[in-house]
Amino acid sequence: MLNNTPADTKRFIYKQTDYTNWLKEFATAIGCESTGNSVIFSPGAGQGSCTAFFLEKGLTACVNNYQLKEDYLFTRLPSDNRGVIIYLYHLQTEAPVVYQLDKESISLDNGSIFTLRITSAQSSQHLKFGRTTAVRGISIYLNNEWIENNLHQPVLEMVNYLEESNNFKQFINARQQRLLNEILDVPASHPYPGVYIRSRILRILDRLLENFLQYDISESPEKINDGDFIALQKIETILTLSYDEAFPGIEKLSRLSLMSESKLKKLFKQSFGMGLYEYFQKNRMHRAKDHIVSGNYSISEVGTKLGYQNLSNFSTAFRKEFNCLPSELDNN
Repeated sequence: MLNNTPADTKRFIYKQTDYTNWLKEFATAIGCESTGNSVIFSPGAGQGSCTAFFLEKGLTACVNNYQLKEDYLFTRLPSDNRGVIIYLYHLQTEAPVVYQLDKESISLDNGSIFTLRITSAQSSQHLKFGRTTAVRGISIYLNNEWIENNLHQPVLEMVNYLEESNNFKQFINARQQRLLNEILDVPASHPYPGVYIRSRILRILDRLLENFLQYDISESPEKINDGDFIALQKIETILTLSYDEAFPGIEKLSRLSLMSESKLKKLFKQSFGMGLYEYFQKNRMHRAKDHIVSGNYSISEVGTKLGYQNLSNFSTAFRKEFNCLPSELDNN
């Protein structure tokens, strides 16, 4: 697929290093200047910004929130040193995004794409996307020295396994999406943005490592092919955006995913750790909690906003999730 890349597509070729150095290379590639650890895009390059964060020796991250003015092909060459790269991204695009890791290549449809991938720094990777693509996400680089000094069994064994398997992919769940949005949407008036963002990057890493502890690498789960992965991603998006409506129903979701009902239920639970309705309801209640805590809506407005005609039913569902009534949360 990448052999047909048009000649006018811009290219950024690099080897993975810590993100403070990577950012300088990226700035040069797109014709912009870096100030400190940030790049603010010039009008000719696009719009948005990238900021690198040095968290500690061997652990760096890059926060990306931009849209380029030209089509780009990012090529990561195999690194000379071992390490793991974690990508958590939300891509919104009107054109397909082509992704190739070593010899495996897939094309992601236009639309809204949430993805979490973990790859080895010693693999090659290509990512091609168009000028219509809004890139929002974070990349976290853990070099081998940091991994060996900071991780212990069994999580070290799991991370080494992920590095060797090279193409670990997972869905970004609603909690990770919220943390990602908190990182990307920090207001300019925030009194300590650097500390705030660093704390949330570390929180994301902490939760990922905690999740890794739950994997049993002695029993490989059923592999989900890329077609089913993308279909499940679309279903997850429907479930997390349908807060003002009733649960869509298994039959409808099955048609939209082009899977049988039994296959959809099985793969969804394998991927997200819970059933379709449970996932829908849990995220619905967390959205309700966010609205109440914000102070922008009354409890009855939140219930109505989430499609509840009966406030008592909303309160019962809320208490089931949080072990307290919405009014008790509101009074805290």
